Amino acid sequence: MIVSHQHRFVFVKTRKTAGTSIEIALAQHCGPDDIITPIDEVDEQIRRNLGHRGPQNFEIRKKAEGIIGIARRMLGKDVVRYYNHIPAGSIRDNVGAQTFDSYQKFCVVRNPWDRAVSLYFWRKNRPDANRLGKETSFADFIRETSLDILSDFEIFTIDGVAAVDRFVRYENLNVDLSAALAELGLPAISLPHAKSGTRKTKDHYSLIYDDESVARIADLCAWEIENLGYEFDDRR
Repeated sequence: MIVSHQHRFVFVKTRKTAGTSIEIALAQHCGPDDIITPIDEVDEQIRRNLGHRGPQNFEIRKKAEGIIGIARRMLGKDVVRYYNHIPAGSIRDNVGAQTFDSYQKFCVVRNPWDRAVSLYFWRKNRPDANRLGKETSFADFIRETSLDILSDFEIFTIDGVAAVDRFVRYENLNVDLSAALAELGLPAISLPHAKSGTRKTKDHYSLIYDDESVARIADLCAWEIENLGYEFDDRR
């Protein structure tokens, strides 16, 4: 997630949509007062190697004013925190409605059925203790994973309404992202390959689905499907 005060934009980071690659590349345009949230150490190394700014200003201590302010500091509740995949509503609360509403906001969206497959292989092969068990099938994953993981709806909406000004489509990433940056007066960026390589198969996403899994994604991701025009491209 990035909030650029220098260029007056907010990049709202969704899941499995090249968000980390975009964060790394966007950091080259950030100034010292901009907010950049941390990413995995492997990806931070990519960002350092490119000479871009790293995590900064993602924890900000509020001024302790009055008795309530002092009490919040004593309880450790006086720090505003920004984090990976922070919802738009929390960003707005943190930066303030006036700032959030006046900045250009964008995020990347992806066909929900394809994104779920990418998420599954990432969770299956991620290099930490939170990865899925080897015995976990795709159908199990879809059946047991919660709405807030399988859908990005809660990330890019506030009170059920889209909170971003532009949706960049993953399927048309370079063109859409370049257009979003052009609106900000920024040049196109080259994206590094971050968090890649966990999806070993190049088979079409539909081939891993059974009918129950297709229906569950259709139900959980109804907003994206209806409002962004996504369909299940069945090649089974």
